[in-house]
Amino acid sequence: MSNSSPKTASLTGWRTDASALGARIRRLIWLARAALTTERLLPALWPAVGFAGAYLTLALLGLLVLIPWPLQALLLAATITATGLALETGLTGLSLPDWQDGARRVERDSGLRHRPISESHDRLIGSDPFSVALWRLHQARMMPAGHLKAAWPHLDLAGRDRLNLRYFLLLAFAVALVVARGDWQQRLVRAFDSGAGLNQGIDAWVDPPAYTGVPPVYLARGDASAIAVPAGSMLNVRVHGGDHAPGLSLGGGLRPPFRGAQSEYAATARVTRDAQVRVRASGHVIGKWNLRVIADAPPAIRFSTKPVATEHQATQFSFHASDDYGVTSAQVVIRPHGRGGKPLTVPLPLSQASAKSLDQTTFTDLTMHPYAGLMVDAVLVARDGAGQIGRSAPMTFRLPALVFTDPLARALIEQRQNLATGGPEERRLVATALDAFTIAPDKFYAGKNALYLSLRAAYWGLRSARSDSDIEHVEALLWQIAVAIDHGAMLAAAEELRRLKALLDAALAAHAPQEVIDALLQKYNAAMQRYMQALANDPSAQKGQQMQSGQEATTVTEDDIQKLLQTIQQLSASGNREMAAQMLAMLQSMLENMHMAQASGGGGSGGSPADKARNQAMQKLGDMMGQQRALLDKTMRQRQGNGDPKDGGPQGLAKQQGALSKQLNDFLNGMDPKLKEQLGKAGKAMDNAGKALGQKDFDNAGDEEKTALDELRRGADALAEQQRAKGQQPGGQQDPLGRTGNSNGSGVKLPGASEMARARAILQELRKRAGERGRPQQELDYIDRLLREF
Repeated sequence: MSNSSPKTASLTGWRTDASALGARIRRLIWLARAALTTERLLPALWPAVGFAGAYLTLALLGLLVLIPWPLQALLLAATITATGLALETGLTGLSLPDWQDGARRVERDSGLRHRPISESHDRLIGSDPFSVALWRLHQARMMPAGHLKAAWPHLDLAGRDRLNLRYFLLLAFAVALVVARGDWQQRLVRAFDSGAGLNQGIDAWVDPPAYTGVPPVYLARGDASAIAVPAGSMLNVRVHGGDHAPGLSLGGGLRPPFRGAQSEYAATARVTRDAQVRVRASGHVIGKWNLRVIADAPPAIRFSTKPVATEHQATQFSFHASDDYGVTSAQVVIRPHGRGGKPLTVPLPLSQASAKSLDQTTFTDLTMHPYAGLMVDAVLVARDGAGQIGRSAPMTFRLPALVFTDPLARALIEQRQNLATGGPEERRLVATALDAFTIAPDKFYAGKNALYLSLRAAYWGLRSARSDSDIEHVEALLWQIAVAIDHGAMLAAAEELRRLKALLDAALAAHAPQEVIDALLQKYNAAMQRYMQALANDPSAQKGQQMQSGQEATTVTEDDIQKLLQTIQQLSASGNREMAAQMLAMLQSMLENMHMAQASGGGGSGGSPADKARNQAMQKLGDMMGQQRALLDKTMRQRQGNGDPKDGGPQGLAKQQGALSKQLNDFLNGMDPKLKEQLGKAGKAMDNAGKALGQKDFDNAGDEEKTALDELRRGADALAEQQRAKGQQPGGQQDPLGRTGNSNGSGVKLPGASEMARARAILQELRKRAGERGRPQQELDYIDRLLREF
């Protein structure tokens, strides 16, 4: 049986809800304090907010840009001053509400007259249990939980703004936001800035290193994409219109300075890593770009085949080299295998300047070096435009050497090798051997005073040697003595031939004038004649005439070689210098492996009269194609209103077309019926073009001229096919080795006469147009670039 009374039950319920009620009261007091803060603060901010709002409204409406900056700056200063004074006046004496203020606000809003919340901290004196329970029951009855609330703030702005200007300002600000739309941020920024930075012009570009061949990269304003540039590029920035120097940042603490004066400033910086470029002027970022640097990889080079000796003991180096921007030079470094001695560095001429990838074969005569005949280790070294170096794996082989049949010559070469690869002890032994070679001069050197004196000079030169250059002098002297004993003029002729070939390679790669190429080819031809004469007189060359590596020997006459030289000259003149360089390399390879036959039979392979007639026909057909192409170009210019008065207008072009048609008809007399039918279509198209030109119908005339040109080209191809069917290449351009496909397995395809004629016609037309300086500059620049390629 429970003995609890109703009063006790009420007290227990109040204890249960006390914690929830306390949390609610604390939340209401916080809201009440916020309302009181609003009621005290907002009226104090007026009219400061009005001054600032009016200025911002003018900025959003775009009215501030209509007044000069000095006046705008004065207005801005006045607004800031007025706003500051108003804030000082309004906020003076302002105090924020505390807990007691919040509690009283809740009691007033809830209608609690006896202050049960603000007086909740009162304590009962005494500890009688009944009195304590009675006190708590009293507190519970004084604080009805269902009636507690915190009212919204009551703003009394009328006292501070009796004219209700705040409503007009709010309406104007809303209208200004609508007017500004997406430009509101820029307008607000310009409200506090003169805009000098935004009005400054900026040009920025990146100049890649010259060796890369990459064109300059223009940096467009506002380009946010990652811009790839080669490593080592130069960043160029030009700023126009500023009254003071801007700032440049590349990230990572790099801040290259701007230099200049009178509103023109410039800055340059080398870009070696990824950079975030930022250009600032008057507090504004007027240019920003993200540059991504492409690293320059070192070149790669390797041996294509193991170095081998030619028929005349020159060393053949075949290699493949590549680089992302082009290989600028190559060389081979040779060291004796397992022996001492200084490295031998041999430059390898490149047929193409700064080629990204090349396969090349070069011939170098190293027989005069002391390492000739020894086992050596060779390493290829390639260099790119940035100076980076790439090396190949070492290749071990025996360096080719001349075969000396005279015992004394062989002994001198052996002592020369010992001298080049040995130390001081070896030098002493070599000196002893040289001294022994000159024993009993009256018996062994009778009538050979020059030889004896040379040997004694070598001996005393070695005895008195004090430096490496002295030793090299003795080595050179021993070589000259050995060659004088055993060989004639063939070595000098071969070396001269290789030197001229290197000069020709360099001239072709550097796009030298054709006059220079022709002069070098004449010298090369003369040196080749001396070489072949020396080869015919050299007994050692005749002894090796059957050494063909198991292949059937091929007879090459002087006429064949002259034809090949003529083809090289024609290819160079027509602009195809890369193929000319390949054919020159093929000719040099053939000469390096040539030996003279003991018996010569027959004459040259000049060709039959029928072959010569076909060659002349192909030449005439190529000339007509060039004339038709020139007429087509004149027609196009006439249609554009840029015709040359010398052409005589449409009637003059019609006469030229008629003359070309008559020339074609005369050419077709006696031709093969099938070829005559093919080229007859070209003649018909020429007649139609002439009629259209007479009627000033340039559109149809141009179409007919294109048709005529296409039919001429098909006829040239048909004529070339007939010649190939008869075992002859177009235009008589046969391989001097008697083959009609690729030569020497090198992939060099000989062009036909029609192709060469077409190339010559194009080159002549380009040179003609380049001399007509009245053409648009853009066209002249394009023609100059094409001529540089040719």
